[in-house]
Amino acid sequence: MVSFPYNPQFVEKIKTIKGHRWHSEEKYWSFPSSNGTLEKIFKVFESEKIYIDPSLKPQLNRYVIARDKVPKQSHTENCHSELVSAPPASRFTIYNFEDPRRELVSRKYSYKTVKVYLYYNKDLLNFTGKKPSEINDIDIKNYLLHLAEDKKPAPSTLNQAINALKFYYGSMLKCKFIYEIIRPCKDRKLPIVLSKEEIEKIFLSVDNIKHKAILMLVYSAGLRVER
Repeated sequence: MVSFPYNPQFVEKIKTIKGHRWHSEEKYWSFPSSNGTLEKIFKVFESEKIYIDPSLKPQLNRYVIARDKVPKQSHTENCHSELVSAPPASRFTIYNFEDPRRELVSRKYSYKTVKVYLYYNKDLLNFTGKKPSEINDIDIKNYLLHLAEDKKPAPSTLNQAINALKFYYGSMLKCKFIYEIIRPCKDRKLPIVLSKEEIEKIFLSVDNIKHKAILMLVYSAGLRVER
């Protein structure tokens, strides 16, 4: 998964890489997981500041990246992109969510659910500027607060974000703190109650005796139609 702030030049460059795919709802680009794809991205975006997901680093057999140390520049024969330690929104970022994607697909989650789960996990990293291994309960609570205050989603949408984070950090990374996240309360809407005048109009509008008897029986018994 590749993400960056809108830049026409970046878009033109990324379209030159074979297998590119734009996800309009989640605002990111994806590429097939094949040998050489990562190197092609580095070559196309030479001289740009790039944050790379740590799980992708072993694939960079042409780049020497020391653990817990960020080099000023990594030079190769054709590429001299600068690697940075954190993924602020203003930088070009490359994420690897292939493992959770494969896990979701193997569990027969729907295509839409897979997209949503990957989106919220990527968005969390963009929001915090951290690696998945550095995420803690405070980060997730701050992110959920950001969604609730700034995005103002419905409780069901916020629950979906929690499910996405619990799947990755709870089921896959085995983080215990994720299970302490409290879910939002459900919306409680008052039922629509018709006035006596409105009920009378309904009865008077029906000429068929059988239909009128059914309506009066339903009303007198207090029956409801579940939607």
